[in-house]
Amino acid sequence: MRILFCNIANMKYYKGKVDGVDEPQFGGEYVLRTGDAHEKYNFDPVEIDGKEVCLGFFETKSTNRVSSNQLHIEKIEGSTKSDKFVENVLVVWCAKYDDNRTVVVGWYKNATVYRCYKNEEFENGYTQSYNVIANAEDCVLIPRDTRNVHIWQVPRKKYTRSFGFGQANVWFANEETAQQFINKLVSNIENYEGENWLRKYPE
Repeated sequence: MRILFCNIANMKYYKGKVDGVDEPQFGGEYVLRTGDAHEKYNFDPVEIDGKEVCLGFFETKSTNRVSSNQLHIEKIEGSTKSDKFVENVLVVWCAKYDDNRTVVVGWYKNATVYRCYKNEEFENGYTQSYNVIANAEDCVLIPRDTRNVHIWQVPRKKYTRSFGFGQANVWFANEETAQQFINKLVSNIENYEGENWLRKYPE
């Protein structure tokens, strides 16, 4: 199965930064320095070429669009070093929760993951960079309080010592020791019947 875990800043709605209501947290040096995050619109559906999609961003190294590392998508099952993108990937979006645990905040099914950032310019002059795209109907954002349930916790190597997120914001989850965890998480995703905050906006 093609699966990719991406670590992003913690937000409630991912519909843009709203001062005092929904501001990015735990997103590394850039968030600390600017109080902002490029992934702030990851669950804000937009229409592109007649299709409603979500544009997902996670930082590969830097956010200046010049020295950013390419994503090694060849580590995703069925792709090669010459591929510019890989399709039909389950992208699991994760963030650090208040108590320092890493949890799933949502996912894109059947997503396309790009090696290099792409940009979408909107009529209001805003340009959104992204390296993941999926149809909005395939995207789920878990409600804020629901994320703090043990079934949505994601390991980090410094705790498990065998699999999970390391220093990078991406985990390809191709370790053999991770398969039991992956299978259980995928089952939780496939059987999820809870509320989807994709259409829920900050008040």
